[in-house]
Amino acid sequence: MEVHHHPQLKHNPKPWKEYLLEGLMIFLAVFMGFVAENVREGIVERNRKQEYIKEMVNNLAYDTTRCGKNIAIDQNFCRGLDSLRLELQSAVAGQVNGNRLYYFLTKYSNSVYRATFNISAYTELRNSGSLRLISNKQLVGEISDYYDRRVTATQSFLPTDLKNELRTMENEFLNWAYLDDFVKGYDHKTALFVPNYDYTKLLKTTPALKLLNTNPAALQRLYNEVAEYEVGIKNYLFYMSWTKQGAEALMKSIQKQYDIENE
Repeated sequence: MEVHHHPQLKHNPKPWKEYLLEGLMIFLAVFMGFVAENVREGIVERNRKQEYIKEMVNNLAYDTTRCGKNIAIDQNFCRGLDSLRLELQSAVAGQVNGNRLYYFLTKYSNSVYRATFNISAYTELRNSGSLRLISNKQLVGEISDYYDRRVTATQSFLPTDLKNELRTMENEFLNWAYLDDFVKGYDHKTALFVPNYDYTKLLKTTPALKLLNTNPAALQRLYNEVAEYEVGIKNYLFYMSWTKQGAEALMKSIQKQYDIENE
């Protein structure tokens, strides 16, 4: 019987250059994939930054509008407080006009309009890390100056404590039984804008309204409290105006840098 021997297949190893080429191709494929992913992420980040920048311009336009409106209203309150102080000076001297004091105290002593700033775009830009994508470092400085310095300072100078102190003190002088229609007619839905109450009725009341306390020394303390509150509002007005100027300047810088307009 014949025995058939299968020929042995010889495996010729590849030249080392082929292994090197295959390794190089794999490396290039991985590297190009990495580069492509980085490019894609970069495009996404830049697009996101552009959207935040556009939103910031709209936020700044909102800030300037709100500051402008509140500045005008608070300036009017200061004029009313000026008149209240003059009336209190006369009362300290013995010439008490109850109707005018009730009018000025109820209309001007408990109000201050605060600016509400929209910082949503800046918060997103900072938290997402997109702030680093702004190449103009001067613009980055302007953005930080506005939000971290001006807005923060304005919010901290709101004279809330002074308003509360004045409100507490005026209860020593005002008889709220005279103001029953004011309490009943106070509309919580519109009180932050234009209270639905005719204050001029207080000027025409007969017999004349009487203060609970007409002691000159007590009236002088009330005068001092009103003066402090007025100074607090004027200080707040300065910071609102300063911040409004910063918002307008920053908006112009962003629009110039990115050639965009607020919507």
